Amino acid sequence: MNALIDLPSRRDEAWKYSDLRSALAAGAGLSPAHDRASVEVSEGLRDCGVIGALASQVGEVDRLSVASGETRALVERPKGDREFRPRLLRVDVASGGALTRIVLQAEAPGVALDAIHVRLGAGAVFRQFIFAEGAKLARVETHVLVDGERAEVELNGVYLCGDARHADLTSVITHRAASSQTQQLVKGAARKGGRGVFQGKIVVERMAQKTDARQNHKGLLLEEGAEIFAKPELMIFADDVACAHGNTAGGIDRDGLFYLRSRGLPEPEARALLTEAFLLEAAPGWVKGDARSEIEQRIATWLRSAA
Repeated sequence: MNALIDLPSRRDEAWKYSDLRSALAAGAGLSPAHDRASVEVSEGLRDCGVIGALASQVGEVDRLSVASGETRALVERPKGDREFRPRLLRVDVASGGALTRIVLQAEAPGVALDAIHVRLGAGAVFRQFIFAEGAKLARVETHVLVDGERAEVELNGVYLCGDARHADLTSVITHRAASSQTQQLVKGAARKGGRGVFQGKIVVERMAQKTDARQNHKGLLLEEGAEIFAKPELMIFADDVACAHGNTAGGIDRDGLFYLRSRGLPEPEARALLTEAFLLEAAPGWVKGDARSEIEQRIATWLRSAA
C-alpha cells in the first residue's frame, strides 16, 4: 500500500529552519517526474520520514546489520551536487555490537539529504561524528532507538556555513530501555549569508529508568548577517534519570582575542586559531588518522578563505 507525503516547508515544525520545498523548487536537480509537491511513499518507509520517502523514490535505501559482539566502522560522504540523491541507511546493532560512523559532507551547490535510523540492542554502542560544510540545503538526520539496556550513544558534530550555505544537523534519540547513556556535543560556525541549524531531541520513555542523557550545542557567529538556529529538546517520562541540555550562540571571546593579539598575532590569525580550537573540541578522540587530518585541513582551509 502506498501513501502520499507532502514535501516540508517552514510551516512544518521539524523543517522550519530548512525549507526543503523552496530549495527543490529553485532547481536542485529533481527530475520532472518528482518535481512536485508530494512524493509516493511505500508502507515500509512511512516511519522513515521525508528523507526516507525521497530516498525510496530518487535516491537510495541501504540496510546494515551489526552482529552480537561485532565492531563495524563507516566513513560516508553525502553528496550535494546537481544530481539529487537523498540517502537512507537503516541499521540494526545487536546486543554487544558496536558501530562507529564518520560523516564528511563537503560544501556543495545542490541539496544534500542523508538520514540514518539505528536500533540498539542490550549493551550495544553507536558512535557518530558529523562534519558538514553545508550546501544550498544540507540536512543530516540521525534517529536512534535505544531498545536494550546499558546501550551507549555518542553523537558529536561540527558544521561550517559560509555565504549561501546551509547545514542542518537534526537528531532524535529515543530511550526505551533502562540504564543507557547518550552524550551529544555539536559545535558550529557561520559567516555572513550562512545558516547553521541544530535540532536535537532526546526522548526518555517511562520504562527507561536510570537513563543518563546529556546534550549540548554551541554556535559561533563570525560576522553580522550569519544565522544559527538551535532547538535542543528533552522529553522525559521516567522519574529516575540524569538528563540535561544546553545551548549557546555568540561571537568570538574578546578576552581570548585580546590575549593572542597582545602576543603579536595579527587579528585574522588570532580569530582563526580561536575558531579552530572551538570547533575541534567537538571532534572526539576516536576520530583519528586520515579522517581527522582531513577535518583539520578542511577547517583550516575554510578559515583561510575568509581572511
